[in-house]
Amino acid sequence: MLEDENNKTENNLEEENNQTDKDLENDKLNQEATTDDDLKKDEKEPSPEELIIKLNTQIEELKDQRLRSIAELENYRKRSEKDQADALKYGIANFAKEVVSISDNIERANASIVDELKQEEKIKPVIEGLDLIRQSIISVLDRFGIKKIEAMDQKFDHNFHQAMIEIERDDCEPGIVVQELIPGYTLHDRLLRPSMVGVSKKKTDNTDDKSS
Repeated sequence: MLEDENNKTENNLEEENNQTDKDLENDKLNQEATTDDDLKKDEKEPSPEELIIKLNTQIEELKDQRLRSIAELENYRKRSEKDQADALKYGIANFAKEVVSISDNIERANASIVDELKQEEKIKPVIEGLDLIRQSIISVLDRFGIKKIEAMDQKFDHNFHQAMIEIERDDCEPGIVVQELIPGYTLHDRLLRPSMVGVSKKKTDNTDDKSS
């Protein structure tokens, strides 16, 4: 009998301890829930006016981002079109330099024939052939926007001329192109090759004053 009573007492104590643990856990959960509710209550809900202002601000920011994106896309399109146009326009620069070199050789060949030989019947076909080739090259150059730089009697311009020699002259002011050694060319609005020129300078007085 005593053993049964002791077992009952132990069971009752265990049940009481379990119940106490459950009560403590429930109290803790209730306390946490109460704290969350208090925090939510402390957060101030925006008024309709404030909400409208916030939404309008976000809308303006999105509009600004959209306009910037459109502007960047348009700039990229224009740059791409310009790069493509420049590639077509100036892409023949290296080929053009070779063509003007051929033109130089033809001019030299023509200039090397003295006037007396040009009158001979055997030489006339050669002269005519050189002239035809020269005219054809000039036509091709013009078709592709390649222009010869007019240098003679012009003021020296470092953008288009390259001074190779200085020539003493008293019939013109200093800095005038008085000799063209090699002609220069432009490709559209860009320099293809500068003119190699001789530029005038003042004559120097070599007379030494002698004292008696």
